Amino acid sequence: MSTIQDFFTDLLNGFAVDQIPLFLFQLLCAALAAHILQLIVNKKLGEKLLEYSALIAVSAALMASLVKMTEPLAILGAAVLLLLLRGKEKGKLETIAMVMVVLIGIGCGVGSVVQTGIGCIVLFGVVLFTPLKK
Repeated sequence: MSTIQDFFTDLLNGFAVDQIPLFLFQLLCAALAAHILQLIVNKKLGEKLLEYSALIAVSAALMASLVKMTEPLAILGAAVLLLLLRGKEKGKLETIAMVMVVLIGIGCGVGSVVQTGIGCIVLFGVVLFTPLKK
């Protein structure tokens, strides 16, 4: 039995099998927070500014959880750069919203669910109580 367990542990790159529920919780938190952000931003502006935010956040969380502490910063930098370059053809608000979604995904992916949750509360408050103009 221990050989099979060692085999699965090796396939998981040292990721313990008993950590899978925590991993799923991190992905769920990323998707939920990003979807709430999408609902708030779209309702506030009255149009579909953000789409597929849960998918993007879960993808970022999955990527961050696979590479953990140092690489997420590189991925975040690359994502921000790509989004800012894309922002020239799209609106500034969409670019800012997409950066927030990626931040939520990476924050939950590295396991900082509580800190990401607190940050989301602050982000949601800012979005809800400040005027957003295109």
